[in-house]
Amino acid sequence: MKVAVSFADTMDIGKDLVASRKLGHGKFEVFLAHGSSACEEYAIKVFPRTELSKKCYNREKELLSSLDHPHIIKNFPVSHHDADFDLIVMEHADHGDFFDLVTRGSLAHEVHVRTYFHQLIAGLEYLHSQGIAHLDLKLENLLMSRDFLLKLIDFDQSQTHNEPRVVSGGTHGYRAPEIRDRNCTDLFAAGIYSAGILLYVLKTSKFPFIENENDAESELPHYELFLNNSEEFWQLKAEAMNKQSDFFSEELKVLIRGMLEKDPSKRYTIQDIKASEWYKKPILSPDGLKFHMGRVYQRMHQK
Repeated sequence: MKVAVSFADTMDIGKDLVASRKLGHGKFEVFLAHGSSACEEYAIKVFPRTELSKKCYNREKELLSSLDHPHIIKNFPVSHHDADFDLIVMEHADHGDFFDLVTRGSLAHEVHVRTYFHQLIAGLEYLHSQGIAHLDLKLENLLMSRDFLLKLIDFDQSQTHNEPRVVSGGTHGYRAPEIRDRNCTDLFAAGIYSAGILLYVLKTSKFPFIENENDAESELPHYELFLNNSEEFWQLKAEAMNKQSDFFSEELKVLIRGMLEKDPSKRYTIQDIKASEWYKKPILSPDGLKFHMGRVYQRMHQK
């Protein structure tokens, strides 16, 4: 696929972008595209011109155009003229999403988990400061840049905090109870819950609770145990992974428990997260992260 675009903030008028391969597998197709040289890479997200996708396109374009943060994917404002689709042009995050990384168990060291969690919280805090709730935090929506930095993507379900009605259904396994029950009134608190699920998944490569795909099914196995008998929950999870009982530190348990609180008014805020003992432990510098994750990726691709 070849598309001609004009970049709003440069002199590139009518530049051809050539899509070479598909990236990811989300609701809308995303392609790796090249400009005039192979080194000039972009990710282009394609929205067919239907009523539903037009709404998603307008929402994501409007939100991305106002965002500027090192842990949120960079958007390049463009114009183009095609009757069949709209598109968003973004930076290409060379190392893909976190799904493959985490499901392979490649975040083996807790300092890696904590470093990426810091970056996730930094991106989330910036979004909230802009009045925006992401509402679809998951492994597939966390990308890794060339320098192994976390980048938040996919804002087509995002909303501003003052919108009266929550339209996002979230993603099974990550969404807060109030999103599942369709009675969410605090969008930021719902995002904190999803970030808590992500923290657990980054640590274990597994979900803490398995949500039935049928929305009519209200049971969330192990969540009530987590709420009412926390020590039994953590012991059960450690045994299921053949881990020692101290696999989950007390500091980590306290943080996850606060983030996954059922009552949104009692759930940890970002300030509570940053004040927690686990969060305040050491993280890697950008250079240290690049060095260590470079070795992780070398091992992954040698297998």
